[in-house]
Amino acid sequence: MRVLSRLLLLIGLIVLIVGLVFLGKNVIDINQLHAVAYANKSNEGANPNQQILLMAALTTIGGFLTGLGLSMPRGASRH
Repeated sequence: MRVLSRLLLLIGLIVLIVGLVFLGKNVIDINQLHAVAYANKSNEGANPNQQILLMAALTTIGGFLTGLGLSMPRGASRH
């Protein structure tokens, strides 16, 4: 169980970090989209809806795996 809890914790943290990277990218994309809208330009910016849904899914899964890894029993320590 010790290896499994550490593995789930590691995977959860990696997925959370990827979700945070998507969060940063989405903030930049949405700011660019707002700039285009405020300037009344005819060209469109990128539509960030799919990336926002992906970010939400990744952070939810990452949070679940991290919590699961932290809540699992560590097993008896052997000295």
